[in-house]
Formats: sequence, structure tokens, C-alpha cells
Amino acid sequence: MEIFTPRPAQKHVLEYTHGTMGISAVPGSGKTHTLSALAAKLILDGWLEMDQEILIVTLTNSAVDNFSARINAFLENATRRPLIPPYRVR
Repeated sequence: MEIFTPRPAQKHVLEYTHGTMGISAVPGSGKTHTLSALAAKLILDGWLEMDQEILIVTLTNSAVDNFSARINAFLENATRRPLIPPYRVR
């Protein structure tokens, strides 16, 4: 996976750590990539307790596989090894 260099608005999203957040943007603006990076960051930085989850709501079911693949790629890139996902995407 290529190195992700966020734009200013994406960087603002990546700094988010608490509560509900909504993102509205045009197709191709990087929402999926940015939210996947945020989910991986929250997992890697230990923000979640064992009984907590990150909820990403999408408009289509096909986005589930895309989010899962991207989150896993971010986690594998950060740890430099394949992972048994410590999360679930549904």
C-alpha cells in the first residue's frame, strides 16, 4: 500500500478520537481511505477497550469489503506482518 499523505481536511478527520462523526463529501474525495486510516489508527493507538467497536455506516454493502481490505492494509503496513483482524467489518 502506498504511503497516505492526508490533505488538510483529511488530517482533521484523522485527529478525531471521541464520539460520533459524520463525513459528507463528493465521490472520489477520499472518504473511504480516510475513515479506514482513522479506524486503523484508533486500533493501533489503543483507543478501544475489548468490548468497544468502531462503527462505520456506509450506503452500500459493497463498501464493507473495501473498508475491511483498507483497514487490514493499514494495520499490516504499520505492523509489517499479516494480522488476524482485531476488528470486524459488517
